Amino acid sequence: MSNASSGTNMTTREVLARLPSMFTVDDVRRVSQWEDSRVWVETRRWVQRGWATRLRRGVYSLHVMGRSYPLDLVEALHVVQPSALAYWTALGYHHLTEQLPPTVIIQTPTPGRTITTSIRELQVRIVHVQPSRFWDITSLAAEDGTILVTTPEKTILDCLDRLDLCGGIVEVAKAIKAGTHVLSPAAMARAAGRYDSDVVRRRLLVLAQLLDWHPSWLATHISVASTAGYAWFDPTAPHKILSRSTRLYMNVATEDIVNAE
Repeated sequence: MSNASSGTNMTTREVLARLPSMFTVDDVRRVSQWEDSRVWVETRRWVQRGWATRLRRGVYSLHVMGRSYPLDLVEALHVVQPSALAYWTALGYHHLTEQLPPTVIIQTPTPGRTITTSIRELQVRIVHVQPSRFWDITSLAAEDGTILVTTPEKTILDCLDRLDLCGGIVEVAKAIKAGTHVLSPAAMARAAGRYDSDVVRRRLLVLAQLLDWHPSWLATHISVASTAGYAWFDPTAPHKILSRSTRLYMNVATEDIVNAE
């Protein structure tokens, strides 16, 4: 019997046993040598029976019983591509926070609106950004794949841009204090210069001053607009002006920043 004939007669169990943890319709077609119509019928049936999860059109993850899943994060990054773990989730991956939300946050430059979806029990929030904001991505090895995550410095800047996605300015202060041996002031200055937000740079310089984290050096290497309009230091905190600094309305007490742990 030819290989093609043998493949055509493969059982579902045999095909599933030969598929990788994450697979595409092309993988099913290659392994099984089924006709296209059967490939689509079978993959749809696997999802209905809970044997697989549809990540996006033509891409699936296979359920493997009794397995621990950092693989969940690898799968989450396949929901939309290109993408990377970012914001509060990235802080956790870089060991810059002990407070992790139940939702994994993913950043992508693809057009769309922010949505929350799920992969089995994992809640995933997809945040769409302009392509000019999607850079400084690093990769970490994980089971059955690679996890892409924003670099520590880019993560801090992203959090200062979207304080609602990291727990607020105090959490960023904690991250900077925890990242003494992780964060590079030179890398931070380069990233801040590239980041297209003057407000983010101003928030960073104020935090650096309050936390005594290379304040003079950063102030020399990071420029801010002297005529920019005022913005809130932390838009997620009550809008009560306590003071003004670097054209920011300071609405979080200095001691809350300095004593952040």
